[in-house]
Amino acid sequence: MFLNSKGYRQKSWNQLRKSYWSVFVAVLIVMAVTTASAPLIFILVGPLLVGQAYYLMDVSINENEGKNFELLVEGFKKSLVNSIVAHILVGIFTFLWSLLFIIPGIIKFYAYSMTSFIIADEPEIDFMEAIRKSQEMMRGHKFRLFKLQLSFIGWFILGALAFGIGLFFVYPYYQLAHANFYLDIRGDKPKKLEIEY
Repeated sequence: MFLNSKGYRQKSWNQLRKSYWSVFVAVLIVMAVTTASAPLIFILVGPLLVGQAYYLMDVSINENEGKNFELLVEGFKKSLVNSIVAHILVGIFTFLWSLLFIIPGIIKFYAYSMTSFIIADEPEIDFMEAIRKSQEMMRGHKFRLFKLQLSFIGWFILGALAFGIGLFFVYPYYQLAHANFYLDIRGDKPKKLEIEY
C-alpha cells in the first residue's frame, strides 16, 4: 500500500532528524551546481542528479546519518553518459510536449520525473530504457506526486518569507520526500542499498 503525502512527509521528517545537516550539505551542493548557467555546468547536472538520487536513497533505505557524501559522484562513476544523455533528452522531450500545450508538458514532466532515480538504482540500463521505465512507473502515480509536491507549498511560502533563506532548509526535506516516493512506487527491491566503496 502506498503512503499519502502526509505519510511521505512524516517518514522523510523522521529520517532527517538524525541526518539533517548532512543531507542539507549534500542537497545544497547539487542545488548550487544545477542552478549555475554555464553550458559546461549543464552537462554536469545529469550525473549530479543521479548522484543525489543515490545519496538520498542511501539515507532512506540504510537509515544512516547521511555521511556518505562520496555517493554524490556515483552518477559520474557508474553512469556518466546515460545520466548526461537522459537529462538532456528529458529536457528536450518535456519542451517538445510543452509546445503542444502547457498541460501535455506538465504531464510528461511528471512521467519522466523518476529517470534519475532509475539510473541510480539500475546504472547498467541505457538512458532510453530509464526514460521508458519512468513513464511506466509513473502511470497512475503522476497525480500522487503532484499532491506530494503541493503539500510542501506551505513550507516553501514560509521559506520565502524569510527572504528566501528558509528555502535552503526546506529543500532537503522536499528532496528526501521525493526519494521516499520513488522507493515506494518502485516495488519490491532488496532492503539495503548496495554501496561499493
